[in-house]
Amino acid sequence: MQVRRTLETLTDTKKEERAKAVNGCFERSAAILKQHPSVLLSFHALSRAEGHRLESNQEVAEVCDLIQEAGYDHPFEGISPGYVPEKDWLPFLKYVRHAPNINPEEGKDYLDAADRWRQDHGYPLPTDDADFVSLVERTLLR
Repeated sequence: MQVRRTLETLTDTKKEERAKAVNGCFERSAAILKQHPSVLLSFHALSRAEGHRLESNQEVAEVCDLIQEAGYDHPFEGISPGYVPEKDWLPFLKYVRHAPNINPEEGKDYLDAADRWRQDHGYPLPTDDADFVSLVERTLLR
């Protein structure tokens, strides 16, 4: 009985820790977007807020949903699902954060990386690229 209580306490503590990590990443992302609304995209803010340090795709999805619910664009808008499927969000964040010659915190490097990701993982070219093209244009105009 004592072992079960200890295990439940540890599980609850872990859940609270992860919820704090998700909320903290969202709070940092929102603060960054609020400071630089006309310069940065949501993906840049998520990267600057160290989204790559989250522990799962589920946590990344939760942060993205919170960002969108706060009135900002979804960080993976235009590149998911066609270029980077949701199951790849956390590995992609880690990839763009650590790969040479990619600056995920501004500009369009992450868009080029998304296309490379699609190719490297054998994902087909999306039939409707309108969102991606629109995202590229918005990035270049900032």
